Amino acid sequence: MVESDSTISLIWIGHVDHGKSTTLGHLLFQIGAIDPRSMEKIKEEAEEHQMESWQWAYILDTLPEEKQRGITADVAFYPFKTEKRNFILIDAPGHRDFVKNMIRGAALADACVLVVSAVPNDLKSGLKTGGYQNPGGQTREHAILASVLGINQPIVAINKMDLVDFQEKRFFQAVTRIKSLFQEIQSPWAKNIEEIPFIPISGFTGDNLTHPSEKLPWYSGPSLIEALNSLKGRVTQEELGMRFVTYDLDEKHGFGTLLLGKVLGAPLDVGDSVMVLPQGISAEVKEAWIQEEKTARIDPENYGSVLLRNIDKDSLEEGIVLTHEQTDYRFASLIRARLLVLEGAFVPGSSLILHCGTSYTTTQISTIIRILKESPKHKNISRDFEGRINIAFKGELIEVDLILDSPIVIEKFSEYPELGRIILRHSGQTIAVGIVHEIIEQN
Repeated sequence: MVESDSTISLIWIGHVDHGKSTTLGHLLFQIGAIDPRSMEKIKEEAEEHQMESWQWAYILDTLPEEKQRGITADVAFYPFKTEKRNFILIDAPGHRDFVKNMIRGAALADACVLVVSAVPNDLKSGLKTGGYQNPGGQTREHAILASVLGINQPIVAINKMDLVDFQEKRFFQAVTRIKSLFQEIQSPWAKNIEEIPFIPISGFTGDNLTHPSEKLPWYSGPSLIEALNSLKGRVTQEELGMRFVTYDLDEKHGFGTLLLGKVLGAPLDVGDSVMVLPQGISAEVKEAWIQEEKTARIDPENYGSVLLRNIDKDSLEEGIVLTHEQTDYRFASLIRARLLVLEGAFVPGSSLILHCGTSYTTTQISTIIRILKESPKHKNISRDFEGRINIAFKGELIEVDLILDSPIVIEKFSEYPELGRIILRHSGQTIAVGIVHEIIEQN
C-alpha cells in the first residue's frame, strides 16, 4: 500500500439552509477559481430572481429549481487547486428530499466539510432526532452517513458567525453540541475528536475562509483553506483489479458521452478493453482526461473522464462501473453485512432500498445472524421456532444476510471500501448503515 498524492475529493454536507453552497461559492471566489467577470454575471442572475443574498450559492446551484427555491437539489462537482494540491469539491443537497443525491456524492469522497449554523434555532433543527415518517435533521443524518461511508477526514465549519455577532460563546456552544452528536451516533470520528478542526466562519461575508478574520480575535486556529491544505491523500491497494466508478455523465454534442468517475485498484489506460457493468457490455477506452487535460492513463484514486468506443450511448447511465474485460466479474446475489440499526425495527423478510457506491437496488433481509451489540430492549432476544433471531432494534450492531434483487457492483469493504459501504433506506429515511463483510453467493 502507498499513500496517494492524487486529487482529494471533498464533499460539503449539512442541514438545509446552513449555508453550504454559499460558503463553497464564496471560497472558490476568494481563491481565484471564479473570475470576476463570471461572478458579475452570476450576481446579475441572482438579482433577476430576487435572490441577491444567494449570489455565492449560484456558482454551484445551476438547476432552475435550485435557483428559484434557494436550495441545492443535485450534486455539483467542481475541480480546483491550491498551491498545495488538487481538489474536486462535491456540493451535496442538505434537504431531506435529496438524501439519495447526497449519498451518490459521498460514496467517493475522501474528506468532508460538515457545515453547521451557529444560529441556535438552525443548530437545533439540524440535530433533531427523527422517527417513522418524520425524518430528523440533516446535520445528524449526514454525519452518520459520511462517517459510516468511511470518510475519515472531517472538518466542521461553524457557519453564520455574522448572524451571532461573531460571539465566542455561540461558537463553543455549537462545537459542544456537535461533539456530543458524534458520541451519540457512535461515529468513528468520536475516537479522534480532538484532532478534528472546528472552524468559525461566515460563508456570506467571507470571514475566515482563506485568511484570519479580525472579527474573531478569540480564535487562533486555521482558516478553512488552511484546514483543507492539511488533508492527506488516500492509501491505495495496488494489487487489486481496476474499477472505474462513474458518478456522472456529460453529453458533448457531436463528440459523445463522457463518463466522469474515479479509478480504484489499478490504473485505467487509453486503449484498454473494458466491461461496462452491470450491463455486461464490452467497450474500449478511446480517450481520457484528468480535469481538462488529455491523458493516456488515470492512476488509482484519481478522478477523470473517459470516452468509450464501440458502445451505444443509450447503454450508459449514472452508477455504472468499468472493469478490465479480462476480469471474470460476477455479481453478488447474497451478501453478509455488519450494520448499525438507526431507526425502527429490523425484521427478516422486509424489503429496503440498498445504496452502494453510486448505485442502488432493492434488497430483502434474509437472516439476522447475530447481535454484536444489544440495546436494552433486547435482553430477551426474540427468536422463531427454529431458533433464528427475528428482530433487531434501533441502536443495535448486527450481522445480517441480505438478498440483492438486481445486479449492482458491490465488493467486500476490506478490498474496495468505496464499493463495500452500504446504506439501507425506507420511506425516505435511513434505516441502517454498515459495511459488506463477505460475498456469500454470486451470479
